[in-house]
Amino acid sequence: MNFKLFGVKLCLSYPLAAGIALLIIFDPTGMAACCLAASVCHELGHIFAMKHYGTGVEKIRMSAFDINITDVQQHKRGLKAELVICLAGVFVNFVLFLLTIAIYSWYNLYIFRYFALANLSLCIFNALPVESLDGGNALELILQRNFSDKAVYFITLAVSLAIVIPLGFFSFMALLKSPYNFTMLFAVLYLISVIIFKRKKYINGG
Repeated sequence: MNFKLFGVKLCLSYPLAAGIALLIIFDPTGMAACCLAASVCHELGHIFAMKHYGTGVEKIRMSAFDINITDVQQHKRGLKAELVICLAGVFVNFVLFLLTIAIYSWYNLYIFRYFALANLSLCIFNALPVESLDGGNALELILQRNFSDKAVYFITLAVSLAIVIPLGFFSFMALLKSPYNFTMLFAVLYLISVIIFKRKKYINGG
């Protein structure tokens, strides 16, 4: 599914579009819509940071596994600029969490609480130094300045597994205590699938 928005080409996979539509339709609480809005704000953080450093966005590709923003100037800027762009989404989510939780303390409306929780969750999740997440991309940028590609490959894999495996254990234990504690387990399964997907691309030379 391809379309343009403000001159930027957007590519949205059909499974992701269907999943978003189903979540919004069958979620009467509005939490799914809040998560979607927080995700959009997260990506806008990256885009605004890129604009700040003079980089235009050509294409944004969204799939069930990741969101990829085509950055023609990637790796051509200094490390500071690269890290700012990489972590801008996390920063935006954190700021929105603080603002929304402050508003919620004045206006006790559940929608503000949900939006605050969605932003906090995205902030923490994307800050993890796991491959394909913002924290993992930031770690990879730093390592690339000091190590060979092969060393970066194994270091990022080791760090990712050191985080994902304990998370998987705790999420499984939480699921045993209550069948409703499945959110973290889904997140861990997502991270595992992303790591496997990226490794296959690396092995195949993609």
